[in-house]
Amino acid sequence: MFFSLGALTAAFLYSLGYLELKASMHHGATSKRVTIFSNYAMALWSLPLVFLAFYFPTHPNWPATFAAATAGLCLFLGRICTVEALAKADLSISAPLLGTKTVLVAIFSILLLHTPIGWKLMTAAVLTVAGLTLLQTGPDHNKRHRRSAVGWAMGASILFALVDVLTQGYARTSGVAFYQPMMFVVLAAMTPLLGKAPPTPPAARKELLLGSTIIGFQAPLVIMLIGFFGEATLINILYASRTIWSVIVDAAKGEGNAREYWPARLGGAALLLTAIILAVLK
Repeated sequence: MFFSLGALTAAFLYSLGYLELKASMHHGATSKRVTIFSNYAMALWSLPLVFLAFYFPTHPNWPATFAAATAGLCLFLGRICTVEALAKADLSISAPLLGTKTVLVAIFSILLLHTPIGWKLMTAAVLTVAGLTLLQTGPDHNKRHRRSAVGWAMGASILFALVDVLTQGYARTSGVAFYQPMMFVVLAAMTPLLGKAPPTPPAARKELLLGSTIIGFQAPLVIMLIGFFGEATLINILYASRTIWSVIVDAAKGEGNAREYWPARLGGAALLLTAIILAVLK
């Protein structure tokens, strides 16, 4: 299926893109600069979707406009949290933590639909705690930064879960050609609120441009898949494979402590992925 291949591709591109952005920060690019570049890249990749209005039904309306604007705001705040989490910890820690978004989507569904908590969700909660514990393995002197990364990543996961819920509810009714460009235009319009960022050092420019381009492509791809097919649950399960890819890619090419602690982090990512699957199956 197209959406399955698209979600798996986005998961792999996520790992590659954030590895490049992490490298750019190691070479002097600030987290604010990384956020600004990747936000504008997402908006640029999304604008051509306007032309889909000539081929697919599009029904602009005020509820969808408000939902798209709200999703853009959540995406803006979530992007800040994501980059901060990336700055605080290795990719092999921060990226799997962001995968908890899928668990939160399941929890939001339970809260809204008043579905009883069953054994699958309880097991998922236990596996999540175990996975998070393994993901935080590393040198003791860096423990404070890893704990900070957990907080930023969980904040991003909550915000991105809201983005998915809004997209699921409104993108298919208003049309992707209207909803998605609107959402990412709001993201771009809010980006100047971050203020000015220091110039990018020459050594970091290549990684920053490459990473922003990749991340700017994969994020709208996931939103587009949810908007077109409405299979948010399945798409999130497939996209959660980034938890595994992030550890593998970071251990192969990354910096920091990824190579030294990759067995424990890979085990943590596997537990977290299992928890995600159990939660969404609930």
